[in-house]
Formats: sequence, C-alpha cells, structure tokens
Amino acid sequence: MVTVSGMLEHKIDKLLSGLILAGGEGRRMDGRDKGLISLADKPLVEYAIECLQPLVDDLSISCNRNRELYEGYQLDCIADEKTDNGFQGPMAGLVSGLKNAKHEWLLVMPCDTPLMTTAVMSQLVSCIKVSGPSQEMQAIIFSHQGLQPLHGLYHRSMLPVFEQCLAENKNALQRLLRSMPKVSMHQALDSGYSFNNANDPEELATIEALLGNA
Repeated sequence: MVTVSGMLEHKIDKLLSGLILAGGEGRRMDGRDKGLISLADKPLVEYAIECLQPLVDDLSISCNRNRELYEGYQLDCIADEKTDNGFQGPMAGLVSGLKNAKHEWLLVMPCDTPLMTTAVMSQLVSCIKVSGPSQEMQAIIFSHQGLQPLHGLYHRSMLPVFEQCLAENKNALQRLLRSMPKVSMHQALDSGYSFNNANDPEELATIEALLGNA
C-alpha cells in the first residue's frame, strides 16, 4: 500500500465523475433506506449531494430501492446488477458506478456521513496531483482511524478487478484494496467529525447533536 501524504492547492478541473452509495440494506436501521432518513429535516442523501456536487462533472446515486424518490434529485440513479449471490455490498455499487461514469476517475462517498465536507473530499483530488500519472494509481482512499474505502477515488481500471471479485463471491472491499500495490492511502487532514457514520439510531442522534452544536 502506497501512502500519499500532504495536500496541494489545486483547481477542480471538472474531470471527475461522482457516486453516492445509497444502495445498502440498512440492517442496523431496521431495514430502512438510509439515504432517505431525515436528519435536521433533510434526507441524508442531500448532505452527500451538497458535498460532492462542487467537485464533479457528473453525479450519480447508487440505489436499490425507492428509485422514484431518488430520481427527484434530477441525478442518474443506478442499481446493482442482479446476480444469484444476492446483495453483494458496496463493491457492487462501485461496479455500477464505474460503468456509468463519464470520466476515468470516480469520486465516491456513502449517503450516511452527513458531516463530511467538500474540503475534506477535495483532498483526494489533490492526491492525483501528488501522485502524478506516472504512478498509474488505480484508487486513492482515505485513512482515518483505519481505512475508509467508501470515501475514495477509483479509476475505471478497477472495474474488471471488482467484477472478477464479485464473480468469485469475494466482496470484502478492504481486504482487496490492502492487497493491491497501485492503491494509495491518504491520511485525512482537518477532518473533525467528517467520518462519523450514521449506522444506527444512536449514531444518528450523536450526529444530530453535533449539527446542533455547530
């Protein structure tokens, strides 16, 4: 695993595609569609849209239910491909996102980290400048109290890798990324509570309290 440290000032050149992962099962939320759960009178997915839109040229939502509600945001809505293996986790969302992306790099975040900011996510874009094309990076992901592969920048060359893993029913995303030499890790800077995840009602309440104190 290559470590990319530091951040360069840069100008967003609008050559990125974006993807919001909202296709999960929401098991710890009693099966609710997390992207549509309200936080401070706003659905969680709206926080992710506001975070990513300034950084990308085209933005899509990965969703496996309630498509008509997500389509109300006037964004492309894409579902995981149907397989005999059932729900295959976020890797399946990444496959659909990479297939749908207009550009070679796909900037990704989940729908359930509403405290994430555009400034923090832009650090991944800076890493492209740091590594340079000669490094032939296939993915750049955040490190913050462990790997954060759902907050990452993925090159389209990852598509056949993900497809092969899913075909073999090997959908452990972190394990795969740790094994790949052309995946770089960026230590998140000045991120505060950005990575706080609304996995369950208690964590959602904690985030709501943090918003109220902001």
